[in-house]
Parts: sequence; C-alpha cells; structure tokens
Amino acid sequence: MQPWRSRSAVRGSLGLVVVSLMAVACGGGASTAPSSAPTDGITPEPTAEATEVPPDQLTGELTVLDWSGYDAEDFWTDFKGTYPNVELGFEFGISDADIYGKMKGGSAADVFHPYTGWLQFYVDEGLVAEIDTSKLTNWDKVPDSFKAIGQIDGVQYFIPWDWGFSSILYRTDKVTGEVDSWDALLDPAYDGHVSMWDDGPAAVTVSSYIHGYDETAITDDQLADIKAEWTAQAPLNVAYWAAESDLVPLMQSGDAWVAYAWQGAYATLLGEGVPVAYANPTEGRNSWVGVYGISASSPNYDLALKFLDQKLADATSANLPNLYYYGSANGDVMAGITDETLKEAFSIDDPDILEATNFTPNLTADQRDAWTAMWAEVKASQ
Repeated sequence: MQPWRSRSAVRGSLGLVVVSLMAVACGGGASTAPSSAPTDGITPEPTAEATEVPPDQLTGELTVLDWSGYDAEDFWTDFKGTYPNVELGFEFGISDADIYGKMKGGSAADVFHPYTGWLQFYVDEGLVAEIDTSKLTNWDKVPDSFKAIGQIDGVQYFIPWDWGFSSILYRTDKVTGEVDSWDALLDPAYDGHVSMWDDGPAAVTVSSYIHGYDETAITDDQLADIKAEWTAQAPLNVAYWAAESDLVPLMQSGDAWVAYAWQGAYATLLGEGVPVAYANPTEGRNSWVGVYGISASSPNYDLALKFLDQKLADATSANLPNLYYYGSANGDVMAGITDETLKEAFSIDDPDILEATNFTPNLTADQRDAWTAMWAEVKASQ
C-alpha cells in the first residue's frame, strides 16, 4: 500500500506531508460566489448554484466499497448531518487485491477506498473518474504535498484520507527483549503466537526488507525463496488477520505475541493498558496512505463528490485519529493533536522517524498478479 514513486522521492515528499499535517494548521478556503448585482439594468439569469436543492432536501443512494469498520457513522458523520435524506450503503473488501478485483469485476460501488501502491491500476483500466476539486469545500484543508499523492500524471483521481505506519507490534510481557527486526515474524521462538496480515504484497515487502532485496525488481528466484520462507512461517501463526478488529482481540488475550500491525492497533491496545510496544526495526518501518476515488461508471458523480467533500470535513476527520488512531489528511485536525496516546502512536515527538521509514513504490500488474498468486499458494499449503 505505497506511493507510486521511488523510495527516496516518496520519503522526501511524504515526509513533507506528515510534517505539514503534524505541525501546520492549513486554513480553509474562502467561499467564492458570483455577484448577483444587476449590470446596466439587466437582471442576470439564475445560476445553477441558486437553484440547487438544499442539502437537507437532497435525496439519492450511494454505495461505498470500503474496508470493514469504515461503515461506522463516525466516519461519515458530516455527510449524514449535511445530507440526512441520502441513503448510504456499503460493500467490503479484505485487501487491496480484493477491492481492485471487485472494481475490475464490475462492482456497482460509486466510491471506493484503495491504498497507495494500487492507484495506477485504476487509471490504466479506466475504472476511476477525475475529481473536480473545485467542488470540494474542504479541499484547502489538505496540504498540497498530500494532494499530490492522489494524482496520476498531474490529474487528481483520488483524495487522500487516512495514513499511518506498518511495523511489528508485540507483547512486552511475552517477548524477551526489544524487537528490532522484521524477522521477528519468522522467529520459531514465537511458534503459535504470530499473526501476519493476510496480504501477499505485504509479505513480499517484509522479506525484501529482511534480505535487502530491491522490492521494485523482485526476481523469480527471490520470489520462490519468499514463497518458501512464508510457507515455513505459516505454522507459526495463531491466525492471519484481515482487519484490525481481528488482530486486537488476539493481542488482548495474549494468543498473539508478535504481529504485523498498523499503528491503530498499537494505539488501541496502549490506551487499554495492554503491555505492548511498536517496533522501530533496523530495516525501517513501512508507511501507507489511503485514498478515495469515484467509479468511472457511477451514475451518481455529483453525489459522490459531496461524499468525498464531507469525508474531509472536520468532525469526520477528527474521528479518524481520535477513534481509529489513523492519521487524517485534514491538516487542521492533525495540527491540533494533544492526546499523549495519539502522539505516541504517530511518533510525533520523534523527528527522525520518517528518515527510517520505507515508502514502497507501486506494484506493476505482473508483480500484483505474481505476489497475490504466491500468497494464495502459501495459504493453500497449510
């Protein structure tokens, strides 16, 4: 789930993004409307804006293809409050590969939620519509460097919304010493107490970190070794997880001691007093950004734009870090974080964290297919 650029280029640009979000409160855009004053005694024709249906009277239906948990009203509270008579429905994907497959297979979703690393595919396949950002009243709250993440060839196809880290989460009362490498996920010492994310590209990325492979150019031999590595690792898992709601109970109960995890699970457990730590591996953490796009085949483009705009509004954006412990693309929200658990989860007080973070490049179609197929074979071997 990583940006479509070289690691060094993305590290610099996303570093600027995160610094902007953490430290700079971005001002909202001023409202602009055409003057209604007559000119030379001629009364102007009513504008489209003047005849637009009031938000609280607007009706319609919208379907969102999302990840489990984002259907909670907390994550579309501004949309619900602004457009109370619009019916919102959800479909779910369990991975980027699954969401891409659903969209390519003809999903009727109007809006979908992929992560960086997969964006180019939607453009290449003609699955995503260009976003008219002039109709987004909350767009100015997003730093320019963050907006660029949703652009392909200079065209805004996606709006950024959530972001965060991937690293190793571990129970400090079960694991001796400090975890300082991704190879902890492969350590037989934790037999029966590991939980890996159910995602082939993530497994390839972890192995590339451990072995120093160039993840933009994994060879057939390296992929064969990676497959063997994760096949051997499979019995160590207490369970694979698809959503954080799967992982958190495993860590709470102590069934899982070591896990591939996003910082949201770390913050949740930290806030509950569970003895956990979030590693800064010598190979570097991983980082990701989630975006929303509008289906190119959606008959509800204008309504979908309104949904995206309200996703960036303050209340919904604030619920993202406050309730889900994910970073928000709304710069005003991130600039206002004072909660110590959130500051710990995002390593806000560590100015060097991004220098040790890997922002992996996008996948090619061949890599996507090969890595997904490899993972299916790993799981089938159990």
